[in-house]
Amino acid sequence: MHASCWPIAPLGALVDCLDAGRVPLNRAQRARCPGTVPYHGASGVAGYVGRALFDGPLVLLGEDSAPFFDSVRDVAFFHDGPLWAGNHVHVLRPWIGVDGRFLAHALNTLSYAAYVDGTTRPKLTRARMNSLPVPCPPLPHQRAIAEALDHHLDRIDRQLRELDVQAMTASEYTQAAIHHALLPSGAAWPGPVPAGGTIRPLGSVFDIVGGGTPATGNAACWGHDVAWLTPADLPAGPPAWVDHGARSLSAMGLAACRAAVVEAGALVVSTRAPVGRVGMTAAPVSVSQGCKALVPRAADVDLRFLALLLHVAAPELRRRAGGSVFPEVDTRTLASLELCLPPLPRQRAVAQKVWEMLDRQARRAYAREQLRAVLCEYRPALRQAHVNGQAT
Repeated sequence: MHASCWPIAPLGALVDCLDAGRVPLNRAQRARCPGTVPYHGASGVAGYVGRALFDGPLVLLGEDSAPFFDSVRDVAFFHDGPLWAGNHVHVLRPWIGVDGRFLAHALNTLSYAAYVDGTTRPKLTRARMNSLPVPCPPLPHQRAIAEALDHHLDRIDRQLRELDVQAMTASEYTQAAIHHALLPSGAAWPGPVPAGGTIRPLGSVFDIVGGGTPATGNAACWGHDVAWLTPADLPAGPPAWVDHGARSLSAMGLAACRAAVVEAGALVVSTRAPVGRVGMTAAPVSVSQGCKALVPRAADVDLRFLALLLHVAAPELRRRAGGSVFPEVDTRTLASLELCLPPLPRQRAVAQKVWEMLDRQARRAYAREQLRAVLCEYRPALRQAHVNGQAT
């Protein structure tokens, strides 16, 4: 039977709504009654408790704060077994002749734009939920579709989890490789002095340039005249080239906050919330007061090596950070950081080897993200095709 022959029924004609039996529990309350019974919220299982309010088979459909407008994330879930549900999810018991697994899949194919109220916290009321249009193939078709989708979507989800594992492993490997190249395993900062090398304070290698932030409410201070970097604009992982941030300053804003502009070929390190991110300037930039720009003053240093060295120094900088509200490294502390510098040819050789490794990892990361995008696009399309009877 093709989908064009399948009747459409309102959801309220296919289920009993058990919402009256829900009891919300906050995190502290759940912690006081630990157990193995799933506690279900709007976006899935949010924890576990010691006893159940319901027993499956059930379909859980988000009521408020569910991802109704995100085609990648589910808003409906099938559950068979004991369950506790809070008041952010509708609890539905399918009638005889309705397969709960199929129903959950079907509800995840619907467009909810005309049925939810609110924008910052969308809500699907019970009345509107009851009017949701659900395709109703014969029960054998429902079961066959649900079985096929459970199989295919499980494979996709396992692939997505494997991509997450690969990304985490690659990140750990990259960090370990950088540390091994710059600081021998087990060595305390700044590490042993290599043959022909020296240990010098950072302030003798760089001119340290502070930053500032103009009035955020004054639109005249913000524009496109000067690139402006904050800690959030710097890479959370290994150092990378940066030439702009999320916001930029006008000439008036630059003058108002008395920030200086540093040219390409400098380093920027975050010294506040969080401490230790590092970027290399690929264009003239200014920085906020949460960063320091480092302009090399010596000719016997390699910028890429120094960027990697400061990246490895992040734990040491955080250890030395002061501040009562949040950790912060002041200019004097930064200037006193000891840098172990091998001869320039060795700096360049180490930097070249590490950056070649980073380029390889970046290409692999890009390939993973491309595959992830394909899988995330394929997942809802596959479900839509099966529910509508269009899959072959």
